[in-house]
Amino acid sequence: MGIVIENEFSVDAAPDDVYALLVDVERVAPCIPGAEVIGRRDDGAYDAKATVKLGPMGLTYKGTAEITEADPAARRAVMRAKGNDQKGQGTAQALMTMQVEPEGAGSRVKMSSDILVSGRVAQMGRGIMQDVATRMIGEMAKCLETTLKTGQRVEADNPNAIGVMLGSVFRRKDD
Repeated sequence: MGIVIENEFSVDAAPDDVYALLVDVERVAPCIPGAEVIGRRDDGAYDAKATVKLGPMGLTYKGTAEITEADPAARRAVMRAKGNDQKGQGTAQALMTMQVEPEGAGSRVKMSSDILVSGRVAQMGRGIMQDVATRMIGEMAKCLETTLKTGQRVEADNPNAIGVMLGSVFRRKDD
């Protein structure tokens, strides 16, 4: 299943600082819920792992992440991440385009994620995937801001995907 998810969030930090953090894969990975950099390759890519808990279903993907395009003057970058489920039951790929713009005294980050998944996670509906991704982006935004304010490595909270899914189901019933 392929899906494009658009998100925007504000960060109380200078645009150049936000951009520098977003293109530093090793520094930004802890801000992505469940993500971890486990090594650097000679070609500039990083070995990475991402863990997602969906109630009793735990998925761990191992693969790579890399910045494939970077334009510091425009504060625009593209990150590609891909991985295979460690249990051999699917794959995940994401192409994330990130744009940082000034907003008042801080920054506005626009992200477009083109996600392609196969296996068990592809059986979830598009709306549920959107809700989980939106919650994860919210956690990422808080973590980015804290990292920039403190200068220390901070890890994002991994949202409870079952709670997100149940909330999504009940909201859709009421609509």
